[in-house]
Amino acid sequence: MFAVILATILCGVPADFKGKPYPVLPMPVECYTVDNLLDAMYTVESGRGKNLVGDGGKAIGPYQIWREYWHDAVEFDKTIGGKYEDCMNKAYAEKIIRAYWKRYAPKGATLEQLARIHNGGPKGHTRTATLKYWKKIVKAMRE
Repeated sequence: MFAVILATILCGVPADFKGKPYPVLPMPVECYTVDNLLDAMYTVESGRGKNLVGDGGKAIGPYQIWREYWHDAVEFDKTIGGKYEDCMNKAYAEKIIRAYWKRYAPKGATLEQLARIHNGGPKGHTRTATLKYWKKIVKAMRE
């Protein structure tokens, strides 16, 4: 019973599963997953795949990946293979992102740190310039 109450408090999971309606409240960021983060990034970066080229042609794909980002990821995880243009494919781009995070994110990184690294490079999680991006991500996760 304690677990149900705790889930209700932390993640907005209803304690009564009898089909009664509950008010929808935004979940705390701590309750979101990496998959939720990727979905929010997909929304923020490319409008859910509507804008596949950005930053004046320097970034491509649903996650707006730069060539240098791609190179760092495939250099770190050679099993990914492929070519930069493959970043236009959502599933491939997610492999690139995960490899980049494995290379540069601190152990036990938060979703905020991961998002800010994606946006600002290896030290992006320490740069104030990436805070605005993180706010956009949180908004997208809660919509």
